[in-house]
Amino acid sequence: MTDTRVRSFFKSAQRGFDWIVAHQRPDGSFCNPEDGIGGYYKVPYALTLAGHLREAHRLFAWVAEHHFTTAGDFRAPERKAHGTSHDAWPVYSNAWLVLGAHRAGRWDLSRRGAAFLRRYQVPAGGFYALDGETRFLEPVCTAWGGLAALTTGHIDVACRAGDLLTSLAENQPDPSRFYFRMETGGNLITEAPAGAELFYYVDTTRREQIYFNPGIALIFLTHLYRTTGEARYLKASRTLFRFTARCADDVYRFPPSGKLGMGSALLYTITGNQETRQAAVTVGTYLVETQTDEGFWSLPDVAAYEAIADKDGFEIRLDMTAEFSIFLMEIAALI
Repeated sequence: MTDTRVRSFFKSAQRGFDWIVAHQRPDGSFCNPEDGIGGYYKVPYALTLAGHLREAHRLFAWVAEHHFTTAGDFRAPERKAHGTSHDAWPVYSNAWLVLGAHRAGRWDLSRRGAAFLRRYQVPAGGFYALDGETRFLEPVCTAWGGLAALTTGHIDVACRAGDLLTSLAENQPDPSRFYFRMETGGNLITEAPAGAELFYYVDTTRREQIYFNPGIALIFLTHLYRTTGEARYLKASRTLFRFTARCADDVYRFPPSGKLGMGSALLYTITGNQETRQAAVTVGTYLVETQTDEGFWSLPDVAAYEAIADKDGFEIRLDMTAEFSIFLMEIAALI
């Protein structure tokens, strides 16, 4: 990758970080105490990565006072995030805050937060998500719950999650699809209700798929391989990447592709495979191209995000800008 491309990734990430810092309130917050964590849960990771440690510590001081519970839940007592995904994925937003707190040295928060997340791990190894009252397993909660455990030193917990995702990657019945929902016992769910296919599998024959499902598993499994040296995690990572390479032409150029870019960059550092490097570059280039002049990102009005009512609200902008700035910075540093 040319120095010009590297500089463009870093520059874009910095513009995103600057936009975030400009919206921090004097008390360190990004929302009101009665609001949930929906917009800011990725922000501490972004702030620490950008070197804004003072801003990260101010935010965590506010979080500890207003949102963090004695049980270790960042979602606050009697308060709910605006987006339904924070109820459906109870592990995901908490895990982002565990990762950010650990990077900032707020181990009082990160270790208690990680301990709270372990109550969501089922015997099959995954961290469960919710469809109404029904528990099921999928990559988002399992990968990020596993990464929170890995980050805070609970390798056995992380390996159990990694083993489930390894089984998921290696036991797909159809090479044109990546089924990502499982029963809590670990059995793959291959029957999708009519009209809900997007939320059950990624289809290589269709564009605008939810590519972050293989992408988030790829991020976690590459980290887990580097930690443990266990070959099965690297094999599963390669399997996931090969699947995405068979997908439609927007696989590395769609908002859910950000995690796939990060995972591809991590895999490149391990294998040196140029195809993984190019995938990461393509994702990074897409993110640079879709950033607004002001420095934030917005969601397109497509089927993958039809459940989000206010696609251009501040919470969504903050969420996307934190995540995409993180991925651009990390991709540029890795390849």
